[in-house]
Amino acid sequence: MDPVRLQRILETLQALAQPGLPKDGLLACMQVLDAEVAAPESGLPGDLDHYLRRRSYEKALVFLQGGTPGAGTCGRGA
Repeated sequence: MDPVRLQRILETLQALAQPGLPKDGLLACMQVLDAEVAAPESGLPGDLDHYLRRRSYEKALVFLQGGTPGAGTCGRGA
């Protein structure tokens, strides 16, 4: 996995986690992350691809930071 790409995703997810992010900043971050998974085969690790496609950004951030995201409602992690 391209480390520059992973860093861009990580920085974008961290920006989304900042309180008070203006609407235009939120939209810009979402566009960056949507572009990362725009192709059917994103080339990202399976779990990260799943989190980004479902816009589970908090889980994606936990995953990139080496943690274990909790199970969601989709049934995948159960």
